[in-house]
Amino acid sequence: MSIKRNKKRNSVNTLYDSYTSTEELFDFKKGYKLTKGIVDVSSEEDCDWLLELILEEQSKLNCDVQNWHLKRIEGNLFMLYCTDQNGVVLTEVNDLSIRFYFDDLFLLVKNNLLCLPIESKMYA
Repeated sequence: MSIKRNKKRNSVNTLYDSYTSTEELFDFKKGYKLTKGIVDVSSEEDCDWLLELILEEQSKLNCDVQNWHLKRIEGNLFMLYCTDQNGVVLTEVNDLSIRFYFDDLFLLVKNNLLCLPIESKMYA
């Protein structure tokens, strides 16, 4: 009998987990600001498109704290979804066909700030 092992998911957040002190915030668009972690992930992993997509979805949402998850479904097919603090799905974008090395990326929108989960408690 062979045992099938689940492949360990490859998360951006594991690589970018070193942001433990407050840093300068960066102006983005529409009054939103980015933390240093988000700026680094966006530029190093070439995912500006993700920040743009999250901003486009803001008109549908009325929630101060949003948990965003980009998740590989299969191959280059991803889904992006947003939950509130209670885990209720607020919006999702399916069938994103993109070239992205990682399987997962988690980020938060707190009021008008985009940050990594590890940075979320450092900014009010």
